[in-house]
Amino acid sequence: MSDFISNSMSKMPDQIETGNKDGHNIENLLVYEPDELPKQFSLFSTLAFGFSMTNSWLGYSATFITPLLLGGSPTVFFGLIAASIASCFITAGLAELASAYPSSGGQYHFAYMVTPPKYSAIVAFVMGWLSVVAWALTSASTALVCAQMAGNLAGIYHPNYDVEAWQTWMIYMLLVLTSTAIVCFLPTALPRGEMVMFVSSFLGFIVSLVTVLAMQSNKQSAKSVFIDYENSSGWGDGTSFIIGLGTCMYAYLAIDGACHIAEELPNPSRDVPRAMGLTMLIGIITVIPWTIAFLFSITDTDAVASSSIPVYTIYLQATRSRPVATFLTVWILFVYFGALVSCIVTTGRLAYAFARDGGLPYSSLFARIHPTYQAPINATLACAAVVIIYGLIYIGSATAFNSFISMSILSLNLTYALPQAILLVRGREHILPKRSFALGQHIGPICNAFSILWVFFITIMFCFPTSIPTTVADMNYVSVIVVGISFLILISWWGGKRKTFSGPGLEVMLEDSRATVPVRDV
Repeated sequence: MSDFISNSMSKMPDQIETGNKDGHNIENLLVYEPDELPKQFSLFSTLAFGFSMTNSWLGYSATFITPLLLGGSPTVFFGLIAASIASCFITAGLAELASAYPSSGGQYHFAYMVTPPKYSAIVAFVMGWLSVVAWALTSASTALVCAQMAGNLAGIYHPNYDVEAWQTWMIYMLLVLTSTAIVCFLPTALPRGEMVMFVSSFLGFIVSLVTVLAMQSNKQSAKSVFIDYENSSGWGDGTSFIIGLGTCMYAYLAIDGACHIAEELPNPSRDVPRAMGLTMLIGIITVIPWTIAFLFSITDTDAVASSSIPVYTIYLQATRSRPVATFLTVWILFVYFGALVSCIVTTGRLAYAFARDGGLPYSSLFARIHPTYQAPINATLACAAVVIIYGLIYIGSATAFNSFISMSILSLNLTYALPQAILLVRGREHILPKRSFALGQHIGPICNAFSILWVFFITIMFCFPTSIPTTVADMNYVSVIVVGISFLILISWWGGKRKTFSGPGLEVMLEDSRATVPVRDV
C-alpha cells in the first residue's frame, strides 16, 4: 500500500451569499465540500445505507429478549412504542443539525459548530471519541449477532455440536474481515449493494409477516400480549419496564448513519435529513407490525426466552416447520451481514473524518484516501482491527462484552443529545445558519429539550442491572466502562491533543447579535 497519498489538510470551502443578516439568523451559508471522497450516493442509496444499519425490525428481533424478561409481552410492545416516540424527537433534532452542518464528522462536527469558541475544541474532541467508540461497538454488536446466529444454526441441525465462545469469535472475525474487504476494495459497489440490502430487508419483513400470520394456528390472546405483565427480574414492575425500555432503543440505533456519508452526496444539506426521516418512518412501519405479529405467534414464552436464536424459535412456533424457520432465519442473517458492511463503512468514514482534523493518534496515517479505490482504507482497517480485538472479550466474559454493547447505545444517544443541549442553551436562532431542513422556533426547542431529558433519563437507567439480586456473573459494567472511556479520553486530551487539536476547519462563531462565519485551516 505504498501508493497511499496523504490527505490534504487544507480546507477549501465556498461561501455563498444568500441574503442580508437580520441580527438573528445567519444568511451567509458556508458550503464545505472536501474533494477527497467521490460523490457517489443518491438520496435513495443514502436512505438504503441508513436503513441498512438501523433496520429496526431486524435489530429488535435480536434484542427483544431483554424487555421480554423484564415484563413479558407488554414491555416488549409498549417499550417499543415509547422508544419509537422518543426516537422521533431525537432524530428530528439531529436531522436539523445535519442539514445545518453536513459533514462526515457528524455529531462531533455539530458540537464544534454550536459550542462557544473557547470550549469548542475540547467538546469536539470528546464527542469525536464517543462517536468513534460507539460506532466501533455497534459494528461489534452487529458482527456478534451474525456470528451467534450462524454458529447456533449449525447446532440446531447437529445437536451434538456445542458452540464454544472461541468458535463464535472465529466466525465473528471472519465476518468482520469479509465486510472490511468489501468496504475497502469494492467502494464503487457500495451504493448499489446498499440498495440491494434495503430491498432484501423490506422483502424479508413482508415475507416474515405474511408467513407468520398465515401459518400460525394457535395464537396468544390480546390480553396476554398487551396486559399480562410477567416480571421475573426482582425489580418492581415500573422499574423493570423502564430498564427494559433502554434496550428497546436498540430498534433505532445508528439513526445517524446517513450523516457520515454527507461528503459523498451532491446535496447533503437536503438529502441527509430526508434519508434520516425516511429511515425513521420505515423503521416504525416495519418494526411495530412485526413485533405485534411475533408476540401473537409465541406459544411458549420460556422456550423463546431460553433459545439460542429467539427469532428462529418464534418462526418455528408459528410455522411448525423447521425448513421454513431456517429459511427465514438465514434471510435475516443475510440482511444482518449487510448491516455489518454498512457499520464498517460508517466507522471507517467517521474515524477518517476525525483523523483528518487531528483527533486520533497518528492522524496523518489514518487521514489518507487510497488513490485507486478512493476510500479511507487506513482508517477502515484500523477500525476493523479494533473491532476484532475487542471481540476477544467475548471469549472471557459474554456479560462484559454485552455491557460494552450497551455502551454503544448509550454513547450514540449521548452524541445525539449533547449538541442539541448546547444549541438550546446558547439560543437556536442565534446559532443555526440557513438550512434546508428547519424545525422552526416552536417545534425545534421542544425536540431539543425532549432529547436532552430523555437521554439523561435513560443514561441513568442503563447503569442498573437487569435483575436483582445481582452476582458478579450478571453484573452491569456499563458505569465502569463509561468512567474508563472518559478517563482515557481525558488522558489523550491532556497528554498532548489539547495542543494540536483545534477541531474541524470550518467554524461558526456568533457574538451577541452579530453573525460571522470565519474559515479556519487546521
